[in-house]
Amino acid sequence: MTYRIVVGVDGSEHGNAALRWALDEALAHEAEIVAVFAWQMPFIGIPGAFDREEMERMCKRFVEEAVASIVPEPRVPITRMVAEGDVSASLITAAKAADMLVLGSRGRGGFAGLKLGSVSQECAQHAACPVVIIKQLGDS
Repeated sequence: MTYRIVVGVDGSEHGNAALRWALDEALAHEAEIVAVFAWQMPFIGIPGAFDREEMERMCKRFVEEAVASIVPEPRVPITRMVAEGDVSASLITAAKAADMLVLGSRGRGGFAGLKLGSVSQECAQHAACPVVIIKQLGDS
C-alpha cells in the first residue's frame, strides 16, 4: 500500500509552505502526493454569468501552475486534483484514504491576524487522518 499525503494548494504563501513540507515528508516516506485545489462557483444572481466548464479549466490550469512553481521537477509522484465544492469538505473527502493531510495555517482569507484559518481548523477537527498544519516561516 502506498503512503499518500494530501496537501491543500491555494497559491498562498502558507499553502506553498505546506506543499514544500509535504514534499520533504513524501521523500522520507517514499510517498505520493495528491495536491488538491477546491473551488466553488461564485454566488451571483445573474443566471449564466459564469461558465462552469471554463471555471473548471481555469482551476485545473491554476493547480498545475501552482504545483509547477513550487516543484518544477518532482522527485515523488504528484497527482493534481480539482474539487468543486466547499473547500473544507473537499479536502476532508480527498483525505479519507490518505495517511496525512497537510495544510497551510491560513490561506487567502482577508484576516491576516488569524493564527489558524477556518479551513485548517475545520479539517483538523473532522479529517479521518492526521492533519499537519504548516505555518509560513517569518510569521509570528
